[in-house]
Amino acid sequence: MTNLPLKEVKRQLRKQLKSNLKTITQDSLIKQSHLIHQNLLNHEFFKTANNIAVFMNMPDSEVKTMEIIESCFKLGKSVYLPRCNYVSSPGRKSNYMSLLEMPSLEAIHQLKPQGKYQLLEPLTGNDAIETGILDLIIVPGVAFDKNKNRMGHGAGFYDEFITTFHNKFKRKPYLLGVALQEQIVDYIPTEPHDWKLDSIITSTNVY
Repeated sequence: MTNLPLKEVKRQLRKQLKSNLKTITQDSLIKQSHLIHQNLLNHEFFKTANNIAVFMNMPDSEVKTMEIIESCFKLGKSVYLPRCNYVSSPGRKSNYMSLLEMPSLEAIHQLKPQGKYQLLEPLTGNDAIETGILDLIIVPGVAFDKNKNRMGHGAGFYDEFITTFHNKFKRKPYLLGVALQEQIVDYIPTEPHDWKLDSIITSTNVY
């Protein structure tokens, strides 16, 4: 039993997981991502969702999402991508996330790396926080547990977005995590502002 503050426990767990994730081979990453994509296509909520937010993955430590994005467009779904903003906005944290609608797959292929993590981020697009049109968010994370708790990178972008969306529209989108086997842990400590996921998909299971 640890007496460390919760934030320190999470920091240490995050550090350990990030270290572990560096050992994943590209072959394993590609295979797991493909199986997760197949499991997602069979997920009942994904089938019925029309407006879906998908993250752009980091190259070596997250589920590869381009196959998911391509399927969304093929199925006629609207796709939203995250943009991290590092300026203040009324009613938002000084660092906050927008989820912007993408007009086409071609527009995504033309995106340039942006921000701290050099991810492909849109510069413009209809923001779901303004329109309220969002059915499903496919959520990234450093770690997940089988009770559908998630630990992100520590900036709080997704939790803040979901809270803001919920407060504004009195509902929340369905929250679906996609996780590599190496990202599933026995237990994730949580804080009051942490949102529990509705489902988690791995290459072998759906929780």
